[in-house]
Amino acid sequence: MKNRESAPAPEDLSGATLQLIDILMHAIQVHSVAVDPADFAAFQAEMQKMRAVRTGTLENMLLTAARAQKALEEYNQRAVRVRRTHAEALETLLSAFTDTVTAISTASESTTTRLSELAKQILKVRTAQDEKALAIRLADCLESVRDQTMRQRERADQNLTQLRRDLETSAKAGPPAGVQPKMDALSGLPLRAPAEHALDNAIQSGGHGFVVAFVIDRVHLINARFGYSVGDQILTLFREHLAQHLKEGDRLFRWTGPVFLALLDRPNLAEGVRAEVKRMTTKKLETTVQIGSRFVLLPVSSSALVISLLEAESAAAVIEQVDAFVAGHSRG
Repeated sequence: MKNRESAPAPEDLSGATLQLIDILMHAIQVHSVAVDPADFAAFQAEMQKMRAVRTGTLENMLLTAARAQKALEEYNQRAVRVRRTHAEALETLLSAFTDTVTAISTASESTTTRLSELAKQILKVRTAQDEKALAIRLADCLESVRDQTMRQRERADQNLTQLRRDLETSAKAGPPAGVQPKMDALSGLPLRAPAEHALDNAIQSGGHGFVVAFVIDRVHLINARFGYSVGDQILTLFREHLAQHLKEGDRLFRWTGPVFLALLDRPNLAEGVRAEVKRMTTKKLETTVQIGSRFVLLPVSSSALVISLLEAESAAAVIEQVDAFVAGHSRG
């Protein structure tokens, strides 16, 4: 009995098989994820060239399948790299945005911490669902920043309005004879009304001294981020710093907010007084404050305006200069 010979493997593929393979390659061509438009177009063109090879031998189709597999693998690797580069760029952008929000807004520390965490989570995004969830969390966080900023702005406007009313009332009333001026509870210094009175007397008597307005930098940001108790520590530290450098005969007042006004009894030229004040404002000051369970080292800096009383037209003109300086510094 003769052994049956094995049937030879078909060298040619049927038309139906070729059509099925073409459908699969077409699906790969058009349904791959387009991350970079130029790279995606090049990948589609490469797949189209492979589909154009219609030779139906098994060997040729296996070679084509291998090339298609390699092209798809390389394209996916490039797409992943591009996507990760975009994610890293977005993380950098959101981190910079978070730093900016922290510096200029009245958002709480917890809110800026949430923003920092969201920036780190960008690189962990893998699916469209992850992106959607991250976008929702980011929108909620930004809404919280807006709400906190608006509430802080409203409180600031209310405080400013009340402050103006109190100053107007104090200016009109003036201290009765023999009555000690009201002192600031925090600094222990006379307030703005007695400062204006002393300034007017100095100018009327032809004084040869100087008036200096000291403004502590960024106290409103410190109040917003760490609380008013920390801001009060900064004010107390700076008040002690001024007291250590003022001379006998100088007078110091709490003008308003983070502003101190000093009347300096100096026969010096203006250049000498400005140099003295510059040494006071450029000296390095810092303090450590406790925020919850951690300690934060805060630098304290200031700006100053020096006005010669001999050159002053009136107390009202000097007060206007000081208020303009304070307002401009606050906007900066």
